[in-house]
Amino acid sequence: MPDPQNGMALEDLLDGDDLVLLKEEAARRGITPEQLAKFGMQQELTKRTRPKAMNGTIQAFRRRE
Repeated sequence: MPDPQNGMALEDLLDGDDLVLLKEEAARRGITPEQLAKFGMQQELTKRTRPKAMNGTIQAFRRRE
């Protein structure tokens, strides 16, 4: 069960191989595994919530007369 103060432990969220890979990548970057997981989640949220560009050509609005 997650601790309200600290959240969930990475060991509870990831299985063995994924946890090892996360720790290796975090060590390569010189940050903690928790910081790397936070960074990845922030990137995914930004990617999913970013407004999409509209397709097609923008044309001026014209009134019918």
